[in-house]
Order: sequence, then C-alpha cells, then structure tokens
Amino acid sequence: MTLQERSRFDVLQSQFKVDDLGIPSKKQESLDRMFHFLYEYSDLLYLSFIREEVLIQYLHYHAKKHFKILPFCEVVKDIKFFTWFLKNRKEINCVVNLDLTLLHVDLWKEL
Repeated sequence: MTLQERSRFDVLQSQFKVDDLGIPSKKQESLDRMFHFLYEYSDLLYLSFIREEVLIQYLHYHAKKHFKILPFCEVVKDIKFFTWFLKNRKEINCVVNLDLTLLHVDLWKEL
C-alpha cells in the first residue's frame, strides 16, 4: 500500500467513526460494507462530496454479483442507513436524495 493510498484509507476511515451515535452492531456492519465499497470501488476521499451516483454504483455492484454477497433487501437497507448516517453526522451533514421507490423506474430497469 503506497503512502498516498494509506492516507486515503485513513482519511476515509476516520469519517466512519460512530462512537457518539450509539449504533447497533448490525448497523455498524452496514457501514463497514459501505466503507469497503467506497475505498475499493471509488476515488472518494470526503463523504461530504458523495453523490447519489456512488450509491447507485453500490447497488449495481451487488446486482452484478447477482446479490450473492448480500441480498437485495440488505443492499437497500445499507443505502438507506448510509444516507441517514451522512445526514446526521454533524461533521459530514450531507443530504443525498436517492429515490429507491418503485417510482424510480429507470433505476430498476438498469438492474
């Protein structure tokens, strides 16, 4: 791991600290999955710059794996919890408006 990669890892990981939020372990696992996805499959450094396209990529990633790693409903729960986390983390305070309803037909057709 290069110095540049290590620093990106550390910066990204530091934004996932949740000690003050009292998050249950199941939700922590959800954040861990999201962290690993963002680190491995995006070039994102700061969570405050995340956009809905990255969350759609997370959905596509699991769809390409035929939801064998994680069932579809868990992927959607991960995304919903992560958007809650982004909104409620005072250091980030980022609102991502991703429509996961059936009204977003184009997204579901892509999958």
